[in-house]
Amino acid sequence: MPESAPFSRLSTEVLVRNSWHRYCRDRYVQADGTTGEYYYVDMTGSCGVIPWFDDGTTVLVRSRRYLLDVDLFEFPIGGMQPGDDAETVARHELEEEAGLRAGRMDLLGSFAPYKGVSNERCHFFLARDLTWTEQKLEPSESITVHRMPFAEARDRLLDQELPDGQSLSGLALLDRFLARAAD
Repeated sequence: MPESAPFSRLSTEVLVRNSWHRYCRDRYVQADGTTGEYYYVDMTGSCGVIPWFDDGTTVLVRSRRYLLDVDLFEFPIGGMQPGDDAETVARHELEEEAGLRAGRMDLLGSFAPYKGVSNERCHFFLARDLTWTEQKLEPSESITVHRMPFAEARDRLLDQELPDGQSLSGLALLDRFLARAAD
């Protein structure tokens, strides 16, 4: 057995690769010193954006989610590629999905959306000084844009049968950001 710290990677094998992620199997040193295997989705990351208008309204997008076969209300969210800058991706997703451009972006924070299964980190931003432009949807996207008071948006996110976890985490990061700003 090689001398290594617990949970140190010995090797990685890529089992499936596509343009958004890799499905991998690692051999690694377990806490008891034995060798284990770990299967996971290797992803660069993702970015979400909470649009915030001066009048207290926001925008939710309603997206058709192929794997779940449902339409979900959520904030604009998209994936990153290796080398991408999180704020640049967030700005792109805001314009692509919601048809909005932001004059100001504040990082709310980051979180692990699917720990134990993926190494993805999701970065969430607050977008302000917004102007409308055209959506630039990809052929794989079916998205409608809905502007509403922020309290209504919160209720829509929380009250849908299957809430979007990334949007809920974005709400929690926004709550922390606003609480710190009030102090």
